[in-house]
Amino acid sequence: MPLTAPQFTSLIQMIATAEPDDIGCEECFGQVAEFAEMQLSQQGVPEGMRAIERHLQQCPCCRDEYHALLEGMRAIRE
Repeated sequence: MPLTAPQFTSLIQMIATAEPDDIGCEECFGQVAEFAEMQLSQQGVPEGMRAIERHLQQCPCCRDEYHALLEGMRAIRE
């Protein structure tokens, strides 16, 4: 299936902004709960978690999972 123009543009932007320490989805999923906990407790994002933050900004699938996890964690706290 060929890419649409918006998909192609998004792919080029992701490639152009990639950092040497960027991570993949599997590693993101392994650390996203800890990242969400930091966000809920309003802690700043430590340097070691910046790759998670960048990945969530670029990956819609992981971002959706993160938001669902965050909502669930908020519900448990209330």
